[in-house]
Amino acid sequence: MIPQSVNLRTELIPRRPDQDPGVTAADGPFPLPGGWVRGTLDTAGQTWQLLLPADPNALLDEPSASTAATTDDRMPYWAFVWPAAIPMIAAVLQADWPAGTRVLELGCGTGIVGLAALRRGHLVTFTDYEHRAVVLAARNAELNHCHNFTAQLLDWRRPENTTWPVIIGCDLLYQTSAFEPLLQLLDQMLAPGGVCWLGDGGRSAPRKFWYLARERGYDVQGLDTHGQPLSQPAGDFQLFILRKHAQP
Repeated sequence: MIPQSVNLRTELIPRRPDQDPGVTAADGPFPLPGGWVRGTLDTAGQTWQLLLPADPNALLDEPSASTAATTDDRMPYWAFVWPAAIPMIAAVLQADWPAGTRVLELGCGTGIVGLAALRRGHLVTFTDYEHRAVVLAARNAELNHCHNFTAQLLDWRRPENTTWPVIIGCDLLYQTSAFEPLLQLLDQMLAPGGVCWLGDGGRSAPRKFWYLARERGYDVQGLDTHGQPLSQPAGDFQLFILRKHAQP
């Protein structure tokens, strides 16, 4: 299932600089079909400067996209801003993690969710399997004068030996084939007693992830856009909170 992206023209950043004086054509960190735009994101009472692909759909037409989809189950979805990012930002800004918490973001894409964690004073590592996403997330952090971050490639099928007290991700649960690699990564990289927050735009596929995570021993809680508990995956935005038991 291909996720549906936010309509940036009406909800986030208009794509046409000639239609909005607050949005400008920009130079990006690497060449990109369709070029780049720079504008502002206003949400949850805060404002961010963002550099984004002007036409992310153009990346779907790249020859490398069809090859990656066939051979490695990868598509350039990093170039889009997905609907769940907006309520996920609000949730992260309200998280009660102590300042200076080490936060690992999975599938960082443009980096806007990780930026919310940076604003809260956390130490963020942006990760993605796509090198261009990692570069873009770092650039957006720099645009917002954030410094307590690192950015690196990470393939869920090859998790690292480092552990993290907090792992976050947004719009990662649209394909069931990713559930097992993601859970294996959490088994290895989520610290005992740690927490993982995964935001989703209300798809039906995460219902399976909900039960797989519970079968694996995680405490799983679901919250809606207003922070109210969900008895099962449903609704528009859903935040899955996975807790790993501390070792005795």
